[in-house]
Amino acid sequence: MKRAVRREALSRERILQAALAIVDREGLEAVSMRRVGEELGVEAMSLYNHVANKAAIFDGIFETVLAQMPPVERVAGWQEALRERAHGLRSTLRAHPNVVPIFATRAAVTPASIAYVEEGLEVLRTAGFSAEDALSAFQVVLAFVVGHALASYAPTKPDEDSRPAYERLSEEAFPRMREAAQVLASYDIEEEFKFGLEAMLAGIEVRTSQKGRRKRG
Repeated sequence: MKRAVRREALSRERILQAALAIVDREGLEAVSMRRVGEELGVEAMSLYNHVANKAAIFDGIFETVLAQMPPVERVAGWQEALRERAHGLRSTLRAHPNVVPIFATRAAVTPASIAYVEEGLEVLRTAGFSAEDALSAFQVVLAFVVGHALASYAPTKPDEDSRPAYERLSEEAFPRMREAAQVLASYDIEEEFKFGLEAMLAGIEVRTSQKGRRKRG
């Protein structure tokens, strides 16, 4: 007599992991309640006991990817804290390029995702930022990280891809672009990210220092 195989209980975590696996393999457009159910070997209707709808799955994927970020080390200042979080998020998005559009179009919704924002804002408020400046600083750094990841890693479909031929441009009409084409031949996109992040952090530091001096004056 054959022994019945015990199926692992369905849970929100299992659903989100299955959805993330689908996105990693096939892209965001492949996600549906039916498709996730197939991935788990269950009827789509059974998913509704754990996730409300497709939007909740996307919110959960957001949360699941954030949970994979490297642990944040204790650092001395707000710049190092934001720098570490920025590089951690970038490396995590690089591992899940199909997920990047979710971060570009959705806000943190679940408590676990909101906790990530809470921690960043706490760093800035503790450093003396006003509530408004803390939110602005956090948001612009996050937007830079996600936007740069979108430009760097988000895949395109073969029939939608275009390759610029800057080296074929007229040198007389486009001398700087021809010059840039030579640089691009050995260009490091990761160094570009570091350049942009450091420039942004330095700019935030200057702006907050200037505001502090105006208040004291």
